[in-house]
Amino acid sequence: MTMQIDASLLAKTRAEEHEADVWGEFFIPPYFDQLALASATKSVYITGKRGCGKTMLLKYFDYHTAFSKRRGKIPASEIDHVGIYWRVDTQFCSSLNHRGVEEGEWSVVFESYFGLVIAIELLNAVNAIALSVFQDFDEATMASLVFPSAADYMDGAPTGAGDLLRHLESLRRKFTTWVSNVKAMERPVLPPGRHFVLSLIGDLRARPELATLSLFVYVDEVENLVPYQRHVLNAFLKHSQRPLIVSFTSKEHPSDNQTSGPESINATHDYRLLDLDNFLEISKATPFFAEVFLGNLDIAAKLATSPRLDMVRSHDRLAERQRPAYQKEVIGTMRKLFPETSDRQIATNALQVSTLKEILTRKINKALKDRASKLSADDFLFEGAAPEALVTLPALLNREALVPEAVLAELKCFSTERKGSFDTTWVHNNLFGSILELYRPFARECPLYSGFDTLVTMANNNLRNFLILCYKTLEVADLRDEPEAPYSVDIQCRAAYDASEQLIKEIRTFGRFGEQLRVFVLRLGSIFRALQASPAMSEPEQNQFTINSGGRALQAKEHEFIAEALRFGILVEQQETKSKSGVGLDIVDYQLNPIYAPYFQISYRRKRKLEISVEQFHILIMGNETDYRELARGLARQLPDADAVQLGLLLS
Repeated sequence: MTMQIDASLLAKTRAEEHEADVWGEFFIPPYFDQLALASATKSVYITGKRGCGKTMLLKYFDYHTAFSKRRGKIPASEIDHVGIYWRVDTQFCSSLNHRGVEEGEWSVVFESYFGLVIAIELLNAVNAIALSVFQDFDEATMASLVFPSAADYMDGAPTGAGDLLRHLESLRRKFTTWVSNVKAMERPVLPPGRHFVLSLIGDLRARPELATLSLFVYVDEVENLVPYQRHVLNAFLKHSQRPLIVSFTSKEHPSDNQTSGPESINATHDYRLLDLDNFLEISKATPFFAEVFLGNLDIAAKLATSPRLDMVRSHDRLAERQRPAYQKEVIGTMRKLFPETSDRQIATNALQVSTLKEILTRKINKALKDRASKLSADDFLFEGAAPEALVTLPALLNREALVPEAVLAELKCFSTERKGSFDTTWVHNNLFGSILELYRPFARECPLYSGFDTLVTMANNNLRNFLILCYKTLEVADLRDEPEAPYSVDIQCRAAYDASEQLIKEIRTFGRFGEQLRVFVLRLGSIFRALQASPAMSEPEQNQFTINSGGRALQAKEHEFIAEALRFGILVEQQETKSKSGVGLDIVDYQLNPIYAPYFQISYRRKRKLEISVEQFHILIMGNETDYRELARGLARQLPDADAVQLGLLLS
C-alpha cells in the first residue's frame, strides 16, 4: 500500500519555516543530555554552522513548545525553565545606530528595548502556561495576576496581567514609530531593561504555584548585532543567574567579549560553550540523520504517532536509541530506501551502455595515438577484460612513465589472475576519478552520487543538507512517476545535482559577502573540475586547497573572506594533509564543502589538494574574470582547448 505523503511538510528544511510550537516535530538529538539546558545555572553560548539544528533546539525549549496545547502532560518542574527564543531582527536593530544619536545613548535605548521585548514575551509565556495542561495555574489564576512593580517604572501603568501586556505592546509600537522618526518625535520613556524584567519575574514568583519560575532567554544569531548591542547583551550574559539567564547562539565561536562596562565575558566563568557541530560529530550523525528523515516521513504521512515517532520524540528512550542493534536497523532501512552501487559495479554497468563504451574507446585510442603506440583500443577491450580496470585506461595510457604494452600486460594479468598493479594501486587510486571523467558528458547524472552513506558524506555533518538531498530524491522520483522506494541510482544522482545547484544559488544570500562567496565557489569548483579532466589524471579527486606560498602574507580582507566562507560552511577547515612543498607546519587545508561536488562533478571524498600562492588565492576571491581565466588555464595547463572551453576556462 502506498503511503500518502504531504510534500509541503517535507519542503520545510529550515527551522524558521516551522511554527513557534514544534511539539511533536522536534526529535531528541543523541547529545541532548550533554547540553543540560533545562538544569543550567549559568548562560550557554551555542555555536554551529547553518543547518546543524540550533534554531530547532531553541524552539523546543521555547515556551510555545514547552507549554504547548498539544502536550498531554507537563511536569511541575517545567516552570523551573521557561524559555524565550528571540531571533534578532537585524534590520530593525541596525537602525538603532548613528542617526545623530550618541552611541552611549543608543546603548541605554537598546537595553531598554531588549527588556521591553522580553517583558512582553514573559507575559505571553505566562498566558501560554495558563492555557496549557500545567497544573495549578489556569486562566482564572492568570486573570487574577497582578504586577505591582510595573507602576514603579511607568507612571500610570496597569498592574493586571492582560492590561499590562496591552500597555507594553502599545509602548513597543510607539517606540518603533520613534525609531522611524528619530528627529521628528520625542523618544518614549521605556523601563530599564534588566531591572524591569527581574521585577516582573519577582511579582510572578510571589505566587506559590510560580515560586520556582526562572526565565531563560535565548538570543539567536547574536553575531548579526551592531557591536555596541553585542556589548549590552554581553553584560546581560555576564550577570545572568536564576531567575534570569540570557544565552546566545551564533554560527561561530564568540570573538567580541566586551561588555557595555569595563568587564568582559569568558567561557570559564560566565558561560558554557556548546559546539553543536562537535557534539554531532562525536555522537555519530549517521543514525540520527536517518531517524530524522524517517520520522519526518511519518509526519508527512499524517501519522499522529508511530513506533518511530514515539522513539525519537521521547527523552526517556535516548539510551535505547544508542544500542547497536537499533542503530543497525535504522541505517539498514535507509540503505534499502537509498541503495548504492559499488564503484566496480558502476564500471561494469557503464560498459553495457553503448554511448559510454564509445566514449571510453575513443579516449583509449586518442591516448594510444598521442603516445605513438601501434596498439588500438580493441587490443585492450578483449573478452573478459575487467571493467574496473578498463575504465582507468585513459588516465594510465596518458602517463609518460607507463608504456602502453606494459599496461596491456598488466590488464591481462589482472583480468585473469587478479594480480599486478591494477590490483595493488591503479584501480584503488584511479577508478573513482575515472568514473567521474567517463560520465562528464552526462553532467547531471553520475551514479557515484547515490546511496545513503554517500548522502551522509556529502551532507558533511549538516542535517539540513542531508534532508535536502533526501527530499530532492523524493521530488525527482515523483516527477518521474516512480514514487515508490527504493529510489533508483539514476533518480538519486539527478536529485543530488539538483540539490547541489539549489544550494549554490542560495550562497548569494549569505551575508554581506554573499555574491562574492558564490562566485568564489563557482571559480574554485570549476578549477577542480578542470583538474579532474586532465588526461593523465595524475592528481585525481582534488577538492581542497592550501595556501602555502607567495610573496606576502594574507591580508586582513582575505582573512575576513576565509572566515566568512568557514562561518557559512562553504569551506571546511581541515588539518593539513601531506604537503609537496614541505613549507611550514601550521598550513591549513580548505576543502570545498562536499555538498557542492555533484554540481561540478568532482569528488566528495577528502583526497588530494591543490597548492596555491597567496596571489593566486587573491585572484580567486577578488580578481576580475580575465585574471581568473588566466589563473585557471595555468592551473589546468594540460587540458586540451576543447575541454577548457567546455569547462568554462576559455572563452569559446
